Amino acid sequence: MNVLKKFGVICFCLLNACVISYAQNTEANKKETTNTILKAETQQYHTQFVPKTKSAANSSSNVSITNSAANTTKNAKKVQEPKQSETNFASEMLGWLKEKYSSMVDVMPNQLSNVMLYSFIDDWYGTRYRMGGTSKKGIDCSAFTQSLYKYVFGVDIVRTACLQFNASTRIQDKSELREGDLVFFRVNTSRISHVGVYLCNNYFVHSASSKGVSIASLNNSYWSRYYAGGGRIVN
Repeated sequence: MNVLKKFGVICFCLLNACVISYAQNTEANKKETTNTILKAETQQYHTQFVPKTKSAANSSSNVSITNSAANTTKNAKKVQEPKQSETNFASEMLGWLKEKYSSMVDVMPNQLSNVMLYSFIDDWYGTRYRMGGTSKKGIDCSAFTQSLYKYVFGVDIVRTACLQFNASTRIQDKSELREGDLVFFRVNTSRISHVGVYLCNNYFVHSASSKGVSIASLNNSYWSRYYAGGGRIVN
């Protein structure tokens, strides 16, 4: 009987030992698995979010600078070398301006070379006349010549027709007039009352009370009657 009791106690102790060992092994396995997962997640975090080492960062920076320089060079080339379509459009516009205004001044298109001048005229053409006006809502003769000189020739001239007449060098002979010279008129008065800009072939552009910004001829009976002479602005 005593032998059986001892045997039972021994079996009970062995069973407890096995259970404890199993539990310990299971817990260890859980910890090991958890540690493995944490390591993997930590490595992934560092790969994605932690900054690179100094050398790697410098390498990346150098690559970025190189790419930036290459892009700048490409952009510079793009600015320096316009697209074929843009060149064609500019050529077509130039041809269109020459065709349009050569017919108005009765010359061949290839005789017009000042693109800035005729581009400015085309932009303002038909703008109504307004005494004292200086904008597209209305402009008077001297404000128009002043704006034209500033835009086309980069020259600041005085505001009124009288002052422009006094500030210019006299040109009495019409045959001596050159593109850009001022032409003055005394319309029903003894003083200078109107001004325009000479183009070529005795034609000039001005802002007239009847037609606004337009092109007229010095040979016209009206303008020929009141013509007071030309003036050249010398820088």
